[in-house]
Amino acid sequence: MHKNLFSPSYTYYMVSGTHYSLLKASQNMELKRNISKTSLLFLSIGSIIGSGWLFGSFYTAQTAGPAAILSWIIGGFCVGIIALTFAELSTMLPLSGGSTAFVTLSHGKMTGAIFAWITWLWTMVIAPIEVQAILQYASNYIPNLTEKINNNQVLTDKGLLFAALLLGIMSFINIVGVKIMTETTKLVVVWKLIVPLSVAILLLTTQIHPSNLTSSEFAPFGFTGVLSSIAIGGVSFSFFGFQTAIFVAGEAKNPQKSIPIALFGSIAACMLLYTLLQLGFILAIDPSAVAAGWDKIQFSGDSGPFAGIFLALGLGFMVKVLYVDAFISPLGTAVGYVAASSRILYSISLQNDAPKAFAKVNRFSIPWLAIIANYIIGLLLFLPFSGWQSMIAFLSSAIVLTLACGPLCLPIFRKNFASIERPFKLPFYNLISLFAFYICNLMLLWTGWNTLWKLIFAVFLGVIVFSFTHIFNKNNKNEILHLKSFIWLAVYLVFSGIISYLSTFGGGIGIISMELSFLVVAINSIIIFILSNKTSLNKSESNKIYNKLMQKHTKSKN
Repeated sequence: MHKNLFSPSYTYYMVSGTHYSLLKASQNMELKRNISKTSLLFLSIGSIIGSGWLFGSFYTAQTAGPAAILSWIIGGFCVGIIALTFAELSTMLPLSGGSTAFVTLSHGKMTGAIFAWITWLWTMVIAPIEVQAILQYASNYIPNLTEKINNNQVLTDKGLLFAALLLGIMSFINIVGVKIMTETTKLVVVWKLIVPLSVAILLLTTQIHPSNLTSSEFAPFGFTGVLSSIAIGGVSFSFFGFQTAIFVAGEAKNPQKSIPIALFGSIAACMLLYTLLQLGFILAIDPSAVAAGWDKIQFSGDSGPFAGIFLALGLGFMVKVLYVDAFISPLGTAVGYVAASSRILYSISLQNDAPKAFAKVNRFSIPWLAIIANYIIGLLLFLPFSGWQSMIAFLSSAIVLTLACGPLCLPIFRKNFASIERPFKLPFYNLISLFAFYICNLMLLWTGWNTLWKLIFAVFLGVIVFSFTHIFNKNNKNEILHLKSFIWLAVYLVFSGIISYLSTFGGGIGIISMELSFLVVAINSIIIFILSNKTSLNKSESNKIYNKLMQKHTKSKN
């Protein structure tokens, strides 16, 4: 019978983005449980409220019209269903590195490494994007930070220096200790909650135009617009911040209680906040601005949509507050993701799929070399992007793909690791897991073909990188790849790509209607769900990995 993996007698660490190991608790490899229940909740809320609140209401209204209000409710509900599966997995195995911590035990080395690659990619990219958002707003009062090239805002040489400095400060905050990072995040989150809530209240009480809800139909672009806005309007991108609690689960105090509170507390609080903001935005905007259609609404300058509305309402003081918040909100999100991405790279290193140096921790028990490596790579990402909206569409698709591991791994863990204690045990787990996987696939479809093909290419690139690393790394010579268990992922991406190309979403050719796509995606979800289960590691293989790791356990200071 298996012992509870996270009893006080042991210290556990995630390996590869998908392996875990019980490693000797030396100063070189130790992560400590320093994050309190409140800090974990604030960390997740801080990750959800980033640049998304500054732009999300605008882009969602452009895509869905007044029905954008429904987009936030539906999006929050969908992400909440997916989070149910992680509530069981993360309290059962609270590992640093997050949602990719479970795939190797269910599907082996190859699949785990690919999920690690995609997870590291999207978590590492977010901090530079948030920094760019900060500087774009700051260019309104600090000249020559950005310039327009081909109608896109890009950083100047001066802007690049500021970007390097900002990203460096975020990295330093993380390097000097998780306690400082989480305490800083608490203060930032308090601000990040007060300002958007104040904005929503002011918009709903200053000057409202109820006719905006029906002037050009409540849903001028149909239900397709509502669903598309979830993927490309910033809805799903914003809610995906709940995962931060999972990424640092290995450093959480009392994870069995603190993780579910952080997951569902952050989603519920932010769903309410974003819905109020969207309602306030729709009711406060001048009716003349939507006379030509919701997809035509624009705001002059780069001050942002909410600042534009407050200028029109004569509330200039709120514009100044928004400029300050445009620095603080993205900053808080970026700090959280600097922590998350470093834990992913730390984990990949432990599995010999990255240089071992990235697994080293400093005297504060922080993987400092992983943070520095991400900082250097992040500097290379300060290149001209095609815009906030198009970038978050790709990131959303990558995040959805990694989220699919929760619904797929849960049934396999129930079968292969039935005796491990589960503080949070999901009822009707097969049905809910299938439904959560179905939601993942719908959200993947809603990002559109123009986005999905790029994700498929990124996975293909990951396979090449992993193969190259595996061949030339001596430590991987006798490693079993479990190629059979990789089959489902290859089939999944091919089927999803075909469905997306034939759909009406984001560059699809329109053979499959929006209504029919729900049925087609359901059939695909059932097929892949079964295939994933059939090609997963059997109980003997999973336990062989488990027992090999258990032999390395040692008592550790908690």
